[in-house]
Amino acid sequence: MKKNLSKLYFLIVGISIIFLIANCSSRDLEISNINNSFNEEYLLKISKGNSTQIKLAIENCPVNQKEGLLFLLQNMPERDLQNLSSEFLLTNLEFSYKVMEQVKWGKEIPKNIFLNYILPYANLHERRDNWREDFHNKFYPLIKDLNSPSEATLKLNKEIWNIVNVHYSTKRPKADQSPYESIDAGLASCTGLSIILIDACRSVGIPARFVGVPLWKDQSGNHSWVEIWDNGWHFIGAEEESPLNKTWFGERALTSDDSEWKYSIYAASFKKTDVIFPPLFDSTATYVYADIVTNRYSKSVAEDGKVILAIRLFDKPNGKRIKGNIKILLEDKIVEEGITKDEKHDFNDFLIIKLLPNTKYKIIAETNYERVEKQIILNESKYQFANITLDEKK
Repeated sequence: MKKNLSKLYFLIVGISIIFLIANCSSRDLEISNINNSFNEEYLLKISKGNSTQIKLAIENCPVNQKEGLLFLLQNMPERDLQNLSSEFLLTNLEFSYKVMEQVKWGKEIPKNIFLNYILPYANLHERRDNWREDFHNKFYPLIKDLNSPSEATLKLNKEIWNIVNVHYSTKRPKADQSPYESIDAGLASCTGLSIILIDACRSVGIPARFVGVPLWKDQSGNHSWVEIWDNGWHFIGAEEESPLNKTWFGERALTSDDSEWKYSIYAASFKKTDVIFPPLFDSTATYVYADIVTNRYSKSVAEDGKVILAIRLFDKPNGKRIKGNIKILLEDKIVEEGITKDEKHDFNDFLIIKLLPNTKYKIIAETNYERVEKQIILNESKYQFANITLDEKK
């Protein structure tokens, strides 16, 4: 993810979002008024030179999959109506419906959840890869004997990264990579990793959606993650070893609020809503919709009187993040300990420690070869930082 987004950029994006919500296009108005009917003539018209492919998909779609095709056609952006082939759409439908007959929880998934969070072939504005059949064949054997979407998600998040040979790195070609762009690069940011995990989940019948915050309330950057549906929504970080709903960014998300659009948490929706997913990586991608889900994360802030200290350890100024043993001392007594994260983890994946505000602490950072001490006085801000380098004066 990008670390720093300029105020000007936020202003431009904010204005564009407000404008788009207030002045949606005539196409959006017409589609939103379709309700349960199907305006085939209109969709064929706006699909332009690709109308033959759309018509072939409609004509060749099995009866039991027709509802899914209509859902996709009524909600997909114009770019997809004008470019996706009938083969792409029909294959996506075939394997989406097929897997619901295979997994043990298939009959427990509500229709609206299936349509919006299993059936879609894309998350944001990423390149449209035809991943559905490939991912199903690769990943279904991993979860076929499991009993729930939650079990299956944890299995996928543990196993698929070595199968596809993609791992986290800030050196990825771009943030918003499609699944195969990430696989070709072997590297991905939290956005690219989330897209792969969501598509892997959908390929095996797990409802999943892309979630992100444009800017943490402490101004430190943005982040993306995954939610899966198992009798309710649960969150997890892609390529992170953690249970559902217990991640490093869970503490950060507690500080989010809806005081400004950029501090809200958004869950992407293929079905059209009244909210545009903030186009952080492509300002023209104003056709991605979302639900604002901030309250699901921030409403449970614990009023324990403590503040959060986020710690990173670097080998040198502007250097690499490294693992190190951290001890927090209050009046020469150790009160907390932990281990910092290295470059293999998301840049915003800090060591998190809860401490008392308006209090002076000593931080001791140790590796196998070096040791550094640092004094810090915490204020009353809920989320605070300590970046430590090994060459700081002791």
